[in-house]
Amino acid sequence: MTYRVDFHAAAFAQLDGLPSEAFDALVDHVVKLVDAPWDAQLLSPDEPQFRQSQFGGSGLISFHLDDHRRLLRIFDVTWVG
Repeated sequence: MTYRVDFHAAAFAQLDGLPSEAFDALVDHVVKLVDAPWDAQLLSPDEPQFRQSQFGGSGLISFHLDDHRRLLRIFDVTWVG
């Protein structure tokens, strides 16, 4: 079952200035995550709805997974490339 995606304002602001190859890698990765969001790493074993996942070799996204709403809310995007 596919999830919807929402970027928190802070994560959306982090997209500004992202190199085009990083943005493309992020989009490709998010497209895969909406079908399999539980394949990402836990941020905390006590709160399994908070997860993170690497993208593009040099990127990391952190997100909250709301199963009830079928929503993946990205709250942090980091690119170190």
